[in-house]
Amino acid sequence: MKKGFTLIELLIVVIVVAILATFAVPQYLKVVEKTKGAKAKHNGTLITQAEKMYRAEMDIYLDVANDGLAASGLNDFIEMVEIDADTDWTYDVTGSSASAFLLTMVRVDGPNATESITIDQDGVMVDGFTP
Repeated sequence: MKKGFTLIELLIVVIVVAILATFAVPQYLKVVEKTKGAKAKHNGTLITQAEKMYRAEMDIYLDVANDGLAASGLNDFIEMVEIDADTDWTYDVTGSSASAFLLTMVRVDGPNATESITIDQDGVMVDGFTP
């Protein structure tokens, strides 16, 4: 008696695996996007905390453009090198004055490109990111 699988058995296994993959891959991609959104919210919280510490010493919030966080005065309060290295999001602090600022985080690429999350000086978050 021969040992092994017939062609039909192999085709059935391949079809079953393909069907499972059609359900698993979209769910996986959705989880990856949610994780990237959570990372941006965490980074936004760190930037907001650094802005508040900066204002406590300098009496004004600081405008910071993307990839400029580590070179800014905010880096003296919270390490910003990892946030600058983030290639999934851009982080811009604008409209800064003695009493207000607006942090805007924009998704760079992927299925949710150009969607954004904003946080103001009071910690009010407007989440326009829908993975």
